[in-house]
Amino acid sequence: MSDDLRLRALAEVSPPDASEPEAGVDLPEPIDDRSHSDVEALKDGAVMLLEAGNRVAALALLWSAVAIDPIDLGAHRRLAAMLANAGDVDGAANEYARYIDFVLPLGDVGRATNELQYGARMLGGHAALHEAAEKIATAVRALVPGIAASTPTLPAPHLLPKVPFRFCIHDDGGLHWMQLEGGTAELTPSAVRLVDRDDNVIETRKCIPLAPGQKGHARVPEGETPGVAWVVLSVSDDFVAALDTGKPMPYRFEAKVGDEWLVATVADTACRLGRRSPNVAVS
Repeated sequence: MSDDLRLRALAEVSPPDASEPEAGVDLPEPIDDRSHSDVEALKDGAVMLLEAGNRVAALALLWSAVAIDPIDLGAHRRLAAMLANAGDVDGAANEYARYIDFVLPLGDVGRATNELQYGARMLGGHAALHEAAEKIATAVRALVPGIAASTPTLPAPHLLPKVPFRFCIHDDGGLHWMQLEGGTAELTPSAVRLVDRDDNVIETRKCIPLAPGQKGHARVPEGETPGVAWVVLSVSDDFVAALDTGKPMPYRFEAKVGDEWLVATVADTACRLGRRSPNVAVS
């Protein structure tokens, strides 16, 4: 998906309605109309420059927009999306963390949490997002009046597990097939789906169980546990090209465990049947 289409989609997003502030929360002074107009002009200019192929200038305008209004959701998400699409995952993660740093002092823990979830869905795990999560957890604890030191504290929130897979690519001359093998005894997947960056489900396939001791096709690195299920998905030429050049995958994977869809991690075995091996292995 091209950057300009993604930015247009993000333009539909607006920040939560702040017309009814919570009691006891001091909100910042509203931005004057002139500043608001400047931010909108910068965002529109960034879209036009991006459509013209001038990424550097578009980024400069978006940096200016978030400098004027640090909590403008549209400018922030467009900036993060441009950085991620350009391969600067660190920059994108830091932009999500910056936004959270600005909304937390407003007492808007809900907005900070939503943005953390959005950033994690776009980028996966990243140190900057983990640090932001700790700041949100601290802000949540601060909502409760102080307790005696002898009172035990609650454990950290439980994070949803990720389902591990290994994969290889098959080419029958007309289509590319991605064979995934993985899951664990505790996280046995019944299906796997491919989802694009706009949360559209591209394809869903049921998993086939691997019997104990049954050898799958994907090579299992020494010391790692063999998978418990396998599945085959069709993938596009663009997807395979991204793998071969070491670019970020244009899609993400999710595995169904029980009634819940969990994030699936995929590791490239570098196996390519019917085609040459890639120059760069992606994990």
